[in-house]
Amino acid sequence: LAALLLIPFGAAASEGASGTQGATFLNIPVGAGPAALGSAYTPLATDAYAPAWNPGGLAFVSSPELATQYLSYLESMNSEYVGFAYPLKEGRGLGVSAQYLGSGDIVGTQAGGAPTGSYSSYYGAYSLAYGQTLTDLWSVGLTGKWINAAIDNVSANAYAGDFGSLYRFRPDLTFGATLQNLGTKLNFLSEGDSLPLAFHLAAAYVPARRWLASVEGVLPQSGPASARFGGQWQPSEVVSLRVGYRTDNLKDLSPIAGFSTGLGITFWKQELAYAWVPYGDLGDTQYITLVIR
Repeated sequence: LAALLLIPFGAAASEGASGTQGATFLNIPVGAGPAALGSAYTPLATDAYAPAWNPGGLAFVSSPELATQYLSYLESMNSEYVGFAYPLKEGRGLGVSAQYLGSGDIVGTQAGGAPTGSYSSYYGAYSLAYGQTLTDLWSVGLTGKWINAAIDNVSANAYAGDFGSLYRFRPDLTFGATLQNLGTKLNFLSEGDSLPLAFHLAAAYVPARRWLASVEGVLPQSGPASARFGGQWQPSEVVSLRVGYRTDNLKDLSPIAGFSTGLGITFWKQELAYAWVPYGDLGDTQYITLVIR
């Protein structure tokens, strides 16, 4: 588990150490489609993923949507997500979501290495989001979050907000921006860790029918700036093929660390999606999500 701390957006059971960021599980991509696109999803989140990616996108949700996710994460960790988006009148929308990461059983040891029994940890984030148009092309939104975590019998809480915006410059070009995880520290006992605050600026372009490209820059409060890239091709109305790359994965994990790919199958306007995101020696992550419209 200690190796997981090397991943900027990984989550390990020992994240509560002083001087580190807390609740970095919030940076684990939500949704098979967004993950397959290299997490370059800020300008595309006009769906049930908007509460996690960009609340400004809720203003452009056209019908009620429910998204559910199962993620087989690294080691024995597993993650789930459920999000719901509901359009209101006059370019407004509401969204709620819940995100969970569990460690499974962890073997505890004393300083000398003697076992002390097993324990577990979890991280959860519960969000309420709102988006509204300011013009026909421009929207803004706000997400409020309650973050709850526990390591064995010690728990912690934090509160945060996301601010997001979408601007549909042209029918084929959309810009998006978010400021994520602005809030209180996550406090375990007397130790407090800052949340993973970051600013995102992104664009999505549709160069031709059934083609999509997206690019996103991320400027975190802690750590270097990074870039994300995604592409999608729909060979038919039913199938979407996706690929992505992000530069904030550690390259010494694997030559393909940062790469992602996946597909979506649409039937009766519902989508079943899969994504594969490898981490070299740490293993692969597998996403399965269902979006019900």
